[in-house]
Amino acid sequence: MNKPSQSDKPEPKPTRLEDARRIIEEYANDLREIIRKLREKMN
Repeated sequence: MNKPSQSDKPEPKPTRLEDARRIIEEYANDLREIIRKLREKMN
């Protein structure tokens, strides 16, 4: 009998909460980058 390997299974879809947290974290990182660049220009 052949057992399906772990790689045959599709990755589980992230929950809405995990997806929202990821999006918010990316947005916050983008804002930090913008602030850093603006501070460099002011100096």
